[in-house]
Amino acid sequence: MEKTKSEKKLLLYIFNIREWAIFLKRFILLIVAALIALLLWFFPISLFVAPFYSVTDDAVPIVKDYNLTGETTTIALRSGLQNLLNEGLVTNFIGVRTWIDNKYFQQVGEIEMFRIGINILENNLARNRGTGGANHYIVQARSDIYADFRIPIFTSYSTRVKEAISNLNIYLRQLKEDDKKEMSQKRAVFIVNSDNLATALDKLKQQLQTNLMIKTTFTTQDDKFYRIKGNLIAMYYILKGIDYDFKNKMVDKTSYEENFVPIMELLKKAIAQNHFIILESMGDVSKLEKDASLIAQKLAELRDKMRNG
Repeated sequence: MEKTKSEKKLLLYIFNIREWAIFLKRFILLIVAALIALLLWFFPISLFVAPFYSVTDDAVPIVKDYNLTGETTTIALRSGLQNLLNEGLVTNFIGVRTWIDNKYFQQVGEIEMFRIGINILENNLARNRGTGGANHYIVQARSDIYADFRIPIFTSYSTRVKEAISNLNIYLRQLKEDDKKEMSQKRAVFIVNSDNLATALDKLKQQLQTNLMIKTTFTTQDDKFYRIKGNLIAMYYILKGIDYDFKNKMVDKTSYEENFVPIMELLKKAIAQNHFIILESMGDVSKLEKDASLIAQKLAELRDKMRNG
């Protein structure tokens, strides 16, 4: 009898129209409030915030030298990623990049090239052939940085980049700890030879040429400009590390002063281009494309010398 009364009360509660009406009213109010908040983020809040996340760079990055082989190249990569975090990743703010996207495309270009830099570490410079392959933490760092920043969902790309930096730090710690160990016992290595450098240069060149081939319209010219510029900024970080770690190899093949130094000078010149408004009628995009094409050409020349010199 008692069980029957409880069942009746439960059924009355479940099928109580008044209770359902209250629930639906509150649920709809929550949806409306969420939609209003989203609309306010797109306009006007994001329009107000956008300028604070949209200042593009024209300063040449400063990269320090370190004594341990491979440390400078890895820290240069890490420093570039950390600089993106310090600036504030526009990829995290869909509303912001809707209104002012110059910084967004510059960061996209940097992320693309930093991906290549970590890939080079994973498959070439930091691969231990004696123990069977790539360092676990470099593999994870590459996985972290491969988040697709173009997907329009609420993903924290700052979190992913922080994880990539953390894994690079672990690799660096292992590199220091294993410096004096036998090759077969090392968890982390950095291999300095001409073939590895040639492969690295080729991958950097290919990424740059990929963006040079992008077709544009009147409204997307500035997007291409800043994407290429982002590629060049990240490339400068990577090559500054290579400058320290591979300088002797390039000197041995008489390619340092003749080939590498001119590339770095061209990069400085290209990075310094920062126009208030990008207009092809003023030749802004063509000028950067010409500089980037020359850099790609000289990378190919240096690659061939390192491979065959």
